[in-house]
Amino acid sequence: MKKRQLSSMLLAIVMVLVILAGCSKSNSNSNGTESASPSGSKASETASDSPSASASEAPKEEKTIVFSTIQNYYTDGLKKAAEDYNKLHPETKVKIDIVVDNPTYTASFQAKMAAGGDDAPDIVHANLLGDSPGNNIKKNFILPLNDYVKEPNPYNNGTSLWDGVDGAYWPYAYSDAGDIFMVPFDLVGTGFYYNKDLFAKAGITEAPTTWEDMFASFQKLKDSGVIPLALTQVPGQDTTGWMIGAFTDWAARSLLPEVFVQPGDARNTPDVEAINSKVKYAADNPFFDIGAVEDPERRMALWKSGKYDMQGAAEKKYWSTLKELSKYLQPGYATMSDADSYKLFIAGKAAAYWNGSWQVGTILKDQKSLKDKAFAWGTFKFPDFKTPDPNFPDHPRGILVPGHQIAITNKMKNDEDKVARAKDFVKFLFSPAEAQVVYTTTIEAGQFVQGPSLVKGVTLSDEVNSYLTGFITAGNMNQGIGQIANGNPKGEANLNSEMKALQLQYYNDKISLEEFLKKKAAFTTKTNENYIAENKWDLDPKTNP
Repeated sequence: MKKRQLSSMLLAIVMVLVILAGCSKSNSNSNGTESASPSGSKASETASDSPSASASEAPKEEKTIVFSTIQNYYTDGLKKAAEDYNKLHPETKVKIDIVVDNPTYTASFQAKMAAGGDDAPDIVHANLLGDSPGNNIKKNFILPLNDYVKEPNPYNNGTSLWDGVDGAYWPYAYSDAGDIFMVPFDLVGTGFYYNKDLFAKAGITEAPTTWEDMFASFQKLKDSGVIPLALTQVPGQDTTGWMIGAFTDWAARSLLPEVFVQPGDARNTPDVEAINSKVKYAADNPFFDIGAVEDPERRMALWKSGKYDMQGAAEKKYWSTLKELSKYLQPGYATMSDADSYKLFIAGKAAAYWNGSWQVGTILKDQKSLKDKAFAWGTFKFPDFKTPDPNFPDHPRGILVPGHQIAITNKMKNDEDKVARAKDFVKFLFSPAEAQVVYTTTIEAGQFVQGPSLVKGVTLSDEVNSYLTGFITAGNMNQGIGQIANGNPKGEANLNSEMKALQLQYYNDKISLEEFLKKKAAFTTKTNENYIAENKWDLDPKTNP
């Protein structure tokens, strides 16, 4: 998931981003013999309740299931998993469909499902589908996976997906209606990559930990003749959106309990209540809301209440900070793609690069190709403020959420057999042996691994882990809370462009900070009101809608 508008991000984030009932006959080859697990053992030896086909059973019809992903995201690893699966199940071909970017992915899925779903992929990333997971289940676009994740996995000695994935991150898999909508494959984070050699040449011996120190370091780098920081602000790729999300989470975090589903709400369920009942805000506890289930109607009610001042002191401070940051970016940052921004960093022309943990594999590969021109590099987190500010309590949270959030497209009316095959492939993918193959193959190819694996038993090298530590944050920012300040709940591309144009006017001194915040507040009102009207909400969470 490369440019998750975490709203997408870290965001929120986030990580995200999945499956239902098992495939009762997909554990048998078309010739009636038992299929082997990735470790070479027979599936029936590891899952006694997985039925196998009899010798007299007719061969299954050959079919193709489609796994849709983003360009370079585990691409070679997923292709290898598809090949491995096809060897076990010759009757099922898994096609890895590679989409160029997140907006294209979202638009394509929504359009194909609205048209009936025949041409839609069978396995998708839940966090790239547009709309909320609950709404996508309600529209029958993706399947609820409540029972599926508890089924024995024949490719993991009968251990279910529920028990085979790090349990700390299952709370993120619940929709606002209490349904499990995805299976988390890995973690994803955002942060700064930096060229240690260029920093040292400019007299900087340590990575900055505060905004003030970072700006001082960037000025030294600028004076030394290099670009201090490379990133993109192209709509659809805009990585500063993750920074905005981190700032709004920092400023509005105390209001979060108001957007979580509460007892007596129409969307409350026993599962949701079991999670949310543990939530209690504390400024010094960045983990207080891990996995809490939100109600988008409550979020809009909070916005409507005006409890967060869209033109207040917190907004003024962080937008002033972002404007200061823009002074240290590469020329043309507003129109330069992320790929070109990365080239500036890897070529040693930019001293730092703001992006996600998925770039680690690519940088490792490119460093090897640089040979004697390779440089020492590291990572550091989203900074703090040097002087404590009551508008920003405790410390900032970054993005650290499930990245690849694997979901199953709801094609039960179209082809139940294809759905069953898709579910079986996902079980195969989440076996420790095959997940390890996916990681190893991806890293060797220099492609994106999102971050640490959530599949128990998968290990990464000490070198890879050393770089990923720069993305480990205390807690995970809530990206949805940003809608009360910045609007556009549906993440529509044209509206993203409108907001970005407004930001650039401010950065380039075309409008004042006060005028910018006033126009941003009007934009937020327009987009949030439209969202409320489209969903026919009365903003009373005890009714539905």
